Amino acid sequence: MSDRSAVNTGLHTMMSASPRASSPRRLVLPIWVFIACVGVIIYASLQPFTGWTPWPTGVRFFLWQPPARLPWSDMLFNVTAYVPLGLAGVLVWPPTWTRARRLVVTVLFALALSFSMESAQMWLPTRHASVFDLLGNGLGALAGGLLGLLLLAARWLFRSAAWIREHWIVRGATGDLMLVLLVLWLLAQVNPAIPLFGVTFHPGQAAAFEPAVVLVEMTQTAAALIGIGLFTDLTMRKRWLGGVALAWVITIAVLLKTATAQAVLKPLAWEAWLRPGHTLGLAAGAFALLLLFWLPRRAKSVLAGIALLTGVLVTLLVPDLLGAKAPLSIFNWSYGHLLHLNGLTHTIVLAWPFVATAVLFWRFGAMAPGESIAEDAPTQVSPGAPPPKIRR
Repeated sequence: MSDRSAVNTGLHTMMSASPRASSPRRLVLPIWVFIACVGVIIYASLQPFTGWTPWPTGVRFFLWQPPARLPWSDMLFNVTAYVPLGLAGVLVWPPTWTRARRLVVTVLFALALSFSMESAQMWLPTRHASVFDLLGNGLGALAGGLLGLLLLAARWLFRSAAWIREHWIVRGATGDLMLVLLVLWLLAQVNPAIPLFGVTFHPGQAAAFEPAVVLVEMTQTAAALIGIGLFTDLTMRKRWLGGVALAWVITIAVLLKTATAQAVLKPLAWEAWLRPGHTLGLAAGAFALLLLFWLPRRAKSVLAGIALLTGVLVTLLVPDLLGAKAPLSIFNWSYGHLLHLNGLTHTIVLAWPFVATAVLFWRFGAMAPGESIAEDAPTQVSPGAPPPKIRR
């Protein structure tokens, strides 16, 4: 078999195609990851999107400014931020491309994106454009691209990932998108200032036991848990896989919050993360999930959307509470890149329910009434399927 034929058969074992598909298609999951990475980078680079002003007189373009002190923490942050983009980038290009071409184009795209963001930051007084940021972003994309090529070269790893994708995750491009959204939600949980299932309401510890506060927090937490739980279940092919995946999602989120709180040298705030309303909401949501998991998938998709939107919009029913500050402000990062990461995570948590609901209705609501959306039978992808053979 020629290299080109091998690419057109082996590279697509992870694609979200129907079992009836007769023509190969490009990998879908890396495309969603690539799009998500670009969106996150643009938002994180240009927030707060206000205060645009011309350059001060005498200020040169950032590429020609004399080098300042290099903060290694910022350099590490810039490198890390572009690693996922580079990893996904080498997988999204046409399958006939060589490894070298994939890597070069990915790094050039990342540098062009970084150059555009740094140039735009010249008009934002609250941001600082630096050639070191550009270099760090390029190094991150290069490291991610090399990791992506190693993934393609590791045959057993690629075969295992392809098998897991086809046998555990629901079929289709929306299945890949749902998986990416779950990962995004988990990444947002790295901010310990956001309670696990509390999004928009936190009036302070003094009001924790007031009946109205307890009711709102309980409703928010229960609705968010139900929404996340059903969304996770709908992402998996089998009901038992949904339960296992939800347990892992919650465990990873708690570990991320705990580790980050320790990393920023703050005491763990269990009394704030598990306020009376949150505790009752977790209990009510967990009990409801035990029953809702047994519903048909179409019903679960509708209930998941309702629950997700309820968790965000419940405070609209209590106008006096709309002025409540962001949760757990003692953890808010207010310096350097951590300040922008703080804003990014809050935005993801607030926007995520709307995007997730739209994806659920896209997947399950657009199907014809007679079309089956029962738990998918896996496509015929064998763990021994040939790995991709990218041309050298």
